[in-house]
Amino acid sequence: MSDEQQPYVRKIDRRTALTWIGVVGAATAVGAGVVVYGPKIGGKTPGTKGYGTDPKLVEPAPAPWPRLLSDGELQAAAALSDFILPASATAPAATALGIPDFIDEWISAPYPDQEKDRPLIRNGLKALGPKPDAAKLSALPKASPDFFKRFRYLVVGAYYTTEAGFKDLGYIGNVSRATDPGPSAEVKAALERELAKLGL
Repeated sequence: MSDEQQPYVRKIDRRTALTWIGVVGAATAVGAGVVVYGPKIGGKTPGTKGYGTDPKLVEPAPAPWPRLLSDGELQAAAALSDFILPASATAPAATALGIPDFIDEWISAPYPDQEKDRPLIRNGLKALGPKPDAAKLSALPKASPDFFKRFRYLVVGAYYTTEAGFKDLGYIGNVSRATDPGPSAEVKAALERELAKLGL
């Protein structure tokens, strides 16, 4: 984050961030938000628990755990998020979509995968400082490969579960069509050539 850039300001509410964790967790097969975990031992988030096996996400409900990132860590997360996925001609920067809020919610949640990520992500962000320069960000893949790889994984995973991310990929989802034109003449010709080679 350069000195000219404005500090990151939270963009998504906790309810949205929590739903996002479920989506990213399911997409990456970590199962966040679907397994019951009770109070933690060994100094890990004492007295907190998850939502259980059947969370009612359609009803307003406060998160049963606090967000853990300090403001400095959040600013570092914003700088690194935009370093990984800056704005382009066709897509917004990661911070424009609230990716740092997702990162905060992810490492704050009391589930095994999130608790495993917590020290790695927080220590990496603390080492960066709230206003890392381009040289420091560019050095991360070699200087802190485990941190950078996991942080990038989370940023990209979250980004491409948003509408803007889908649009950037060209994914249109389940869009109904009145007609199906079928394969193009070029594809049909290629298929015919391959079938002829097989004697079919």
